[in-house]
Amino acid sequence: MDSIGETVRFGDLSSYLVVNLPALRDVEADLRQPHHSPLVRLIEAFDVPDAEQEALVAILTDANAEIEASKTIAEIAQAIDSSFKAVSGPAFEMGATLGLSAATFQAIIRNLKILLSDHVLQSFEPSRNGLGMNNILYIAILIEYLKRRISKATTAGQLLLIEEPEAHLHPQLQASLLIALEQTKVQVILSSHSTQVTSQAPFATFISLTRRADASIAASTLSKTPTLDANDIADLERYLDATKNNLLFARKVMLVEGPAELFLIPALAEAVLGINLERLGISITSIYGVHFEVYSKLFRAGGLEKKCAIVADADLKPSDADDDVDPLDGHALTALNSDFVHVFLGETTFERELVCLETLNMFIETCRTLGAPNITADLEAARDELDDFIVDEREAELLEECRDKVLNTAKRFGKARFAQVASRFANECTELPGYINDAIEWLQV
Repeated sequence: MDSIGETVRFGDLSSYLVVNLPALRDVEADLRQPHHSPLVRLIEAFDVPDAEQEALVAILTDANAEIEASKTIAEIAQAIDSSFKAVSGPAFEMGATLGLSAATFQAIIRNLKILLSDHVLQSFEPSRNGLGMNNILYIAILIEYLKRRISKATTAGQLLLIEEPEAHLHPQLQASLLIALEQTKVQVILSSHSTQVTSQAPFATFISLTRRADASIAASTLSKTPTLDANDIADLERYLDATKNNLLFARKVMLVEGPAELFLIPALAEAVLGINLERLGISITSIYGVHFEVYSKLFRAGGLEKKCAIVADADLKPSDADDDVDPLDGHALTALNSDFVHVFLGETTFERELVCLETLNMFIETCRTLGAPNITADLEAARDELDDFIVDEREAELLEECRDKVLNTAKRFGKARFAQVASRFANECTELPGYINDAIEWLQV
């Protein structure tokens, strides 16, 4: 059989540096300990010239002599010596004095401390910092050390492993760290549960680990998913920002069109069904459009092996599109159904689908809060008439009028704002639209 690649000598492997930064690390302690401190390694990597080392040692020697010659220090040393001899007794007698560590260059390196400053404090030690900033400081020193090794050509290769770099970091610091790591010439592998981290990292670098039902792990490079073409990957690169890429981490996903569903479906599920979708591992992800096909391609064997419910209108039309834009045929989405994807369609737009006798109180309070008194009165009148008697023809007519009024009011105030206010009154509802209820049931199986 033909050999692949070239033989690697052990000496080359010993020059290959792998640095692992676990999620729970005591940065402050590592900075203090010479064997773990990246500062000590960085100083050593600078190869301080012998003449400069000797000059620094001479300064330290003179300083030690002056300190030891201090009258009070000498008195303290004498007191310790006398007490030590008295306690130990003649058989174990030893002399004691006070002095600094040996005047060597290594002693200077070990005793150097990083001093920080900001607009409030000057020259303070990292111990006064938060854990997040100390993590950044540690990684910054380490990166500089690795760069120095590259510039000196003293390494066969370098690999930096960072577990959960988001630990203790402000979201903007997470972004800044990812940008800095991308700009280094060091290979970096991160493990993360942060949407802020994944929003900064290139889609081509994502390796997803998904736990299957049998507890095995599905590992996949998402950009290599066979169903994705170059345009799909470009779309996902743009759209998987910090507000939407929770689908990478969720156990199960519900894809919806816009913010109205994002606000209302979780609130209604809790009010009507008594369940919290996030606690069930179900994340609702708005794609802010009707281009579900691109996202659905991710959910497959060899990709994201998790359930994805697509909840959409039968007549697809972006909520921010002009009225004269022709909707797409939502029923064409059913072609996306697979082992991992299932499409659930309403009969009309989301706001209209929600309107029934059991939800009218929510919309009445929403219109009242938003300052639409006429619509509020109309919906109250319709509710009272529906409560008094139910005649099929009149019921259908009244509900259709209410649907028009609710949809027009949502457009007037903005669908997202309308849904945001309506979610506050979700506890007034006693029923969910059938297609949404079916989607939630399918995801729970």
